[in-house]
Order: sequence, then C-alpha cells, then structure tokens
Amino acid sequence: MAQASRKTGRQAQPSGVDSRQAILDAALRTFARAGYDGASMPAIARLASVAPPLIHYYFETKERLWRETVEHSLGGLRVEASAVLGATRSLAPLDRLRALLQAYAEFAARCPDHFSMIVAEARADSDRFDWLQVNYTGVLFDEVVTILGDARAAGVIRDIPVKDLAVIMIGGILVHFTIYPPAEAPPADNPGAAGFVDFLFELMTMGVLAE
Repeated sequence: MAQASRKTGRQAQPSGVDSRQAILDAALRTFARAGYDGASMPAIARLASVAPPLIHYYFETKERLWRETVEHSLGGLRVEASAVLGATRSLAPLDRLRALLQAYAEFAARCPDHFSMIVAEARADSDRFDWLQVNYTGVLFDEVVTILGDARAAGVIRDIPVKDLAVIMIGGILVHFTIYPPAEAPPADNPGAAGFVDFLFELMTMGVLAE
C-alpha cells in the first residue's frame, strides 16, 4: 500500500508544497534578473534545487509559470492595498495616501525583485507588460492617482499633475528598496518602510529648500 501511495505522488504533499514555493521564489528571482526571454526552466530548477520536470508538472509552460510568479509577487500587494483602502475610506486623503504608500513600501521591502521583473517586461515591450498593467501595476497606480486627485480637489495640495506625482512617489519607493534591500543595506541607508514613507511626505509637504 505504501509503495502504491508513493507512485501516485500523493504521500509527500508537504514537500510538494515546499517545492512549488521554491520554484516560484526561484522564478521571481530569475525573471527579475534575466527577463522572460533570458530565463530558462533549467536555470529556475537549479536555483530552486528541484528536478526540471517538476516545474512542468506544476506549471506546464513557461508562460503559465511567469503569470503565477506575478500573482505570487504582486497578488498579495493587491489584497493588502484593497484592505487598506477599505479600512481608511473615511479618512482624509493624505492620511489614506500615507497608509497606502506604507503598504507599498512594506511590500517593496519584503520583495525587492518584483520591481526588476516589471522593468524587464517594460523594456521588452511585450504583451505580458500590458497584462501586468491591466491586472496589477495599473490598478495600484490608479489608486494613488485617485487619492491625490481627491487631495487636489479638496485644496490640500497644489494644482499639480497628480499622475506625475504618483510616479515620483511610487517609483521612489520601488527604486529605494530595490537598491537598498533591508537585509543588505546599512542602517544609515535603510530607514525602513515607515521611515521612507515619512521622508516622502516631508518632501511633498515641505520641499527641500532650507528656510
């Protein structure tokens, strides 16, 4: 009976779950550094320390692996952002914005490779990047733009292009934690997610000129 169970592949479910997670982590790192075209299934398998056929068993194709890697990377952020927006709906626009950017910064600190993966697809000018924008990055960007628009309409911020401001704020968060991953950055260069968002707000409200 035990032998038959091993043949079905059902007995080792915990290790299978671990293997699938290892593949997704390795795929994220590989797609971030090599891009979709430069990433290979054998390279991902080596990084994940699994046999290459196991990737095909779980994900079938490279395209499906890429899409599930995106969900693995950005799906959690989308859920967190939705929760933050729901919990802060009654707050003033800038308080909502701070909370949302805090969620973005905490995610970027945990998962710095996701920005590199997005940039790789933007450079490739592929249909995959369009899909990313429709399902993930564009949705998150539009949430920030909407809040900034509310703040501008309320007279809290000046009449400035809110899309450009959103690019600066989100881009600043993503670039910072890509260059200075918390595990690698010295304390002086790593204010943490909360500290960096505070810094962004200070720049936005007070500028950089000395009094």
